[in-house]
Amino acid sequence: MTHPTRPSLSCLGAALAAVVLCLLPAIDASASGYGRFQHGGRGTAEVGALVARADSPLAVHYNPAGLTEVPGLQIEGGLDFSNSTDEYADASGGYEADHSIQFPPFVYLSWNDPERLGNWALGIGVDTPEWYRADWDPVFFPLRTATRVNDVKIWELHPVAAYRVNDRWSVGGGLRFDYGNTKWGRNYQFSIADNPDGPFYPVEYKVDADADIDGYGFDLGTQFRSTLWGFGAVYRSEVELTGSGDLAYELRDPPADASLTSGAQSIIDSRPRPFSTKVDLPRELNAGIWFAPYPELRFEVDLAWVAWSDSRQEFNGSFVETVGGFRRFPVNLHGEWNDTLSVRAAVEGEVSDFLTLNGGIAWEPSPVPSSRIAPAWPRGDAIVYAAGASFRYARVTFDLGYSFHDHDDVSSRVFETPGTFSSHENVWSASARYRF
Repeated sequence: MTHPTRPSLSCLGAALAAVVLCLLPAIDASASGYGRFQHGGRGTAEVGALVARADSPLAVHYNPAGLTEVPGLQIEGGLDFSNSTDEYADASGGYEADHSIQFPPFVYLSWNDPERLGNWALGIGVDTPEWYRADWDPVFFPLRTATRVNDVKIWELHPVAAYRVNDRWSVGGGLRFDYGNTKWGRNYQFSIADNPDGPFYPVEYKVDADADIDGYGFDLGTQFRSTLWGFGAVYRSEVELTGSGDLAYELRDPPADASLTSGAQSIIDSRPRPFSTKVDLPRELNAGIWFAPYPELRFEVDLAWVAWSDSRQEFNGSFVETVGGFRRFPVNLHGEWNDTLSVRAAVEGEVSDFLTLNGGIAWEPSPVPSSRIAPAWPRGDAIVYAAGASFRYARVTFDLGYSFHDHDDVSSRVFETPGTFSSHENVWSASARYRF
């Protein structure tokens, strides 16, 4: 039976519509940065706006201070599915990046036992702060000599602790051990001939850099809560991940003449191979406030500032671009980016003792200036629309969430060639929580 004070479906829909209508006038563009800000069904359904209300094992990620509101021993895990579409069009035609579904998992464990831990609560989690891929497969993609593939997959091991200062305030924090892999590749060209007088034939080859990376950082958070409203904030430090490896070279469409092919291959084989790489996860400061017109209906609005201007994705080494000539790294794929300020708004309402509906909308500005848009990072600003539901049965809660990232089209002039990038992304999340 539905609780008499709980909102009806129509009331919940009207509340979510009010959030959307209030937020839209402040939005000029749509957007999305490149870090992952949605984890779990509830986090995805509420566009990551959980900094002030983190009261499940998800608090390990969203705000460690919220662990003091998670009773007993609980575990939560699931998958975040993402399906992105990146396209490029210019006078030569239209091209689409590799269309692949990513499904990074996550798991969080929390423990809050006043008899054994007093005012302390503990937690640990594994998730993915960055999981991104742009792979431009088409053979004749015109910007392949700028970037052909950029792939960054980073895991995070995150032990945390929280302390209840009093009935309303909590603080928390943890260490972040990040590790993963980064791949980058582009094509280059040179000319070769049987003798110095020519004729010269163009030869194209692939360069690929692939390295494991790791680094560490920390986060600190706080929460305030009362009956009708609350506040939360969390700071995440920069994490510098470093690694090294050997460049891989491969001829593309070797010359038909066997001697020219042999000469081109010997040039490729003589190229320097060692390289080092660095990927920065930028500093973040997230703050949010929630309020409840009545206990079963809750709203939250978060602001998320990310210092992308300090972030770098670099590959350092050297290679021969033309016969007899060297070109030096670094290749900096993040250079001259902008800091971003995202706005995220969410609503959730308990429809019955077993069902909660939730939704949200977010403005996620891209850190990449229009002058720096390129195949490695081709996405413009985005509006994110989300919805989902939670189902409770005995000690188990199932959370389902979906969000659609609607990116702006962005004009690009790589190599003085006018073109347009367009992108959108679908994200589904499914998770389950068990209370021991």
